[in-house]
Amino acid sequence: MAMEGLTAIIIISIIMLILIISFPHREGKDLSWMKGYCAHRGLHNKEMGVEENSPIAFQLAIDAGLNIEMDIRITKDEQLIVFHDGDGKRMLNIDENIENLTLEEVRFATIGNSLDKVLTFREFLDMVSGNVGLIIEIKATSKNERVCQLCAEILDEYSGDFSICSFRPEIVRWFAKNRKHFIRGQLLENILGDKRYSWIVRILQTFNGFAFLVKPNFLSVEYQHARFFRWIRMFGGILSVWTIRDQKSMDKFRHKADAIIFENVKI
Repeated sequence: MAMEGLTAIIIISIIMLILIISFPHREGKDLSWMKGYCAHRGLHNKEMGVEENSPIAFQLAIDAGLNIEMDIRITKDEQLIVFHDGDGKRMLNIDENIENLTLEEVRFATIGNSLDKVLTFREFLDMVSGNVGLIIEIKATSKNERVCQLCAEILDEYSGDFSICSFRPEIVRWFAKNRKHFIRGQLLENILGDKRYSWIVRILQTFNGFAFLVKPNFLSVEYQHARFFRWIRMFGGILSVWTIRDQKSMDKFRHKADAIIFENVKI
């Protein structure tokens, strides 16, 4: 029992230390545009025939003046597309990983039950054209560095408000090293129960323990895990929460986060 108690104290101490050093620093960047409501993968509604990450969903968000959270992935022919899933089963009815498909093959299908085609990252940025702010999630692939390079080159030519974020610390770190002026954020969720990883990695990933490497400007946290990070707002830190899908949670977090990423909820 004494050994178990000591182990618990050590783990709690590690978590407290991580929380202290994990504070995000703005580095003088203007993050004020991030505050407010953010449409998760656009303002989609499957019941209304508006699919996620579709041109119509994005246009509806733009028309409503809402910031947009969206995802980018790389195709076999190294085109960046706006797409969430690692494969095409759910949204394209194609049983293959996106990395193994060319852009032409991806666009052979339509998104969900719509007639919309998947947008390239460039097409999406041209569509938004700086009218609303963007939270761009970079999905991990076998070509992480190449995705970062392509993404950065495209964003170098974009003049609107945007931030990049990822669950993978090495992706966020790439931007800290190679595009220091970009706003970057660390995505976080509770993976303490995920036994695919060692206990130390689970703690570090859950409580932003890689902050000293990635130096995030803001945190984007799964809303049920956000209670551990609400304190950063008292010191000027920016906290984004995701994904609010019910009215009760929306009402609860209206004043407990700076940015609320939501879908299918009244705001």
